[in-house]
Amino acid sequence: MVANYTFADWISNILSSPIVSSIFGILAPFLLGYQDVRTIIVLIVVGIVIYGILPFMPTFLRIARGNEDIFFSKIEERPKSFFFGICVYILSYFVFIVLGFIYYAIFSLSSLIMAFLALTITLKWKVSIHMIGFCTPLTILAIVSKGLFTPILLLTPILMWARVKTKAHSWAQVVVGAFLGVTVPYFSMTILVSALIA
Repeated sequence: MVANYTFADWISNILSSPIVSSIFGILAPFLLGYQDVRTIIVLIVVGIVIYGILPFMPTFLRIARGNEDIFFSKIEERPKSFFFGICVYILSYFVFIVLGFIYYAIFSLSSLIMAFLALTITLKWKVSIHMIGFCTPLTILAIVSKGLFTPILLLTPILMWARVKTKAHSWAQVVVGAFLGVTVPYFSMTILVSALIA
């Protein structure tokens, strides 16, 4: 399978949601100003698990079973890929609230809002979940870093091209996915931060 990969396939895999969300999990504690080494290590591990691994368990199970369609290309199969992630975001939101990690609770709630919206759209139309999963954590990173990580979003057109080139999506589907992946977390983060922190 790997021998047949094109450049567009490699871009799609390298800029996939689990990888980008794991990078988010690694960087978030530093951007939030945590100083204690033990707290930083725990938050990195928790961030990777909650944002980079658990929501994508249906994909990892497909890989383990040898299913080559790891991006849930068939629209009728896509809704079931959301439910595990939605449960993870709900549970992690409450755990973070109880433990006092308010920003992490906001990350989970923003991810939950995005997942529900993406699931709703996916029931009728094959919006690019790949684009949503790429842009959402990067938009949150850009907000938390006060713009420092905004230039990484310039990779968005490259991933859009890759998804179209691999015939996974149309241009309309990747444009809408990118738009949602930027605007929904931007507004949800802005509203939630002012409601829960200010």
